[in-house]
Amino acid sequence: MISKTVLRWLTLVALVGLSLGVMVPAALATDITACPFTISSPGTFDVTKNLTATGTSCIKVHSDNVAIDLKGHTITGDKTVGHHGITDEGLFFVTGVAIANGKIKDFADGIGFFGDCCDSSHVITITHVDSSDNKFNGIFIEGSDNALTDVRTNHNGEDGIDLDSNDNLITNSQANDNTFDGIFAVSHNAVSNVQTNHNGTDGLDFDGFDNIVTKSTASNNTGDGMEFDDDDNRVANSVANDNKIVGMDLHICCNNTVTKVTANHNATGVVLSCDGGHGNAVRVSAHNNSVKNLSEIGTCTDLLNNAP
Repeated sequence: MISKTVLRWLTLVALVGLSLGVMVPAALATDITACPFTISSPGTFDVTKNLTATGTSCIKVHSDNVAIDLKGHTITGDKTVGHHGITDEGLFFVTGVAIANGKIKDFADGIGFFGDCCDSSHVITITHVDSSDNKFNGIFIEGSDNALTDVRTNHNGEDGIDLDSNDNLITNSQANDNTFDGIFAVSHNAVSNVQTNHNGTDGLDFDGFDNIVTKSTASNNTGDGMEFDDDDNRVANSVANDNKIVGMDLHICCNNTVTKVTANHNATGVVLSCDGGHGNAVRVSAHNNSVKNLSEIGTCTDLLNNAP
């Protein structure tokens, strides 16, 4: 049976394809040569040089179906509150925006799209972007169905990636050394090949249910490596070592599964709730944790911990 999250992945891939459909031949792209620059109609836009924004946001997106290619350039702000590198300014709930190929730094949020948390779709796709060293968040998005690939969000003053939304896909990315969480999201999210290390609170923090994490690392965080605040979550082929509190914390209700994971040198290696008998831990390596290696809440099935 295909899981709910996988079905949402497939839907998201289709939506991303639609957003990328705004691409036009390079000769027809509009050049962005200075900040501020307001986009008020659909199309493709190329940044032609490094840009600096003083006392303003840089690229203001007021239209749906927009593709922005940074062309390897850097957009730099002055860390003024309320000014963002690329943003809808909270005035326009735009959809179908693709951002690629460059660096954004020294803004309030490097990328900021605002609106409804979980019931509306932004369909923001971000690829090959480094949004580090911002005053608050590297990337902040309210609104669901977003895709982030090959993204770097390090050394930000709050979260690396803050997705106050559902149904997001994050792959091949990193969110390290941020003051708060590496990555924050709500429900129905898929995370793969992601590193979230040395953050001030949690590496990965999910405030909802039905999230999947695979092939990811969340180590050396001041809080939990991975925290899940609702049920029906799955972690596989991942590592969470040397976190101050819990390596992998799946402490709510039921239907949680951890498979082929490593959680060493934390306070507690893995916390797994299996209330009602639903949930399991298979091939868990949890060694040398100071409080407990594997903490079972309720009665878990197929329980196998390789730790002594």
